Amino acid sequence: MAKVMISLPNEFLRKVDRAAKAQRRSRSELIREALRTMFAGQQPRHRSWKEALAPLKELEQQWVGQWDSTDIIRYFRDTRYGREDRR
Repeated sequence: MAKVMISLPNEFLRKVDRAAKAQRRSRSELIREALRTMFAGQQPRHRSWKEALAPLKELEQQWVGQWDSTDIIRYFRDTRYGREDRR
């Protein structure tokens, strides 16, 4: 495998190192994966939590105040077992 020297600003390199440590990878492995992703035109394998949860946040905004989970649970409990059968 060939080795390449590149220059990076100190703060950027610190970010790379923090990301590599968080993902339990080497700096080289992280940079290789980033370049593979860029060349493949794919989404990176490791998205941030904020990015991954964005679709759920959108759904949450659509559903807030639209239904009450307690009423739904009671409905299914009462229709499945009948009120008299509950102990």
